[in-house]
Amino acid sequence: SDTMAEEEQANVVTVSKNKKHRKDKPWDHDGIDHWNIPKFEKEENPGGLVDESSFAVLFPKYREKYLRESWPLVTKTLKEHGIRCELNLVEGSMSVFTTRKTYDPYIIIKARDLIKLLSRSVPAPQALKVLQ
Repeated sequence: SDTMAEEEQANVVTVSKNKKHRKDKPWDHDGIDHWNIPKFEKEENPGGLVDESSFAVLFPKYREKYLRESWPLVTKTLKEHGIRCELNLVEGSMSVFTTRKTYDPYIIIKARDLIKLLSRSVPAPQALKVLQ
């Protein structure tokens, strides 16, 4: 029994303290691309969202002309994702809302980032890349 105790002690020494509780993860194999972000499809959330979310961002007066010109493109792109958007020229604000057709729960956050970029003088085609 002496040799068995010595063997166990030898095993314990070879495993360093910070790796003591590491176990193999069967779902983590070499074939996985850890940086790949899978697309969120309509089929994954057939019921849609429960509640309406919305965000509004103010924009400076000098952005008004450009925003008015590029708004149809923004509206069309957001509509594909089931997001409704408003351009309020009186208040100088842009708003995005989820609709009944919205299926991706994170798209509203991307839409919020989009209107933030638009208000900070990022060109619309460039800002729309946030939605991808």
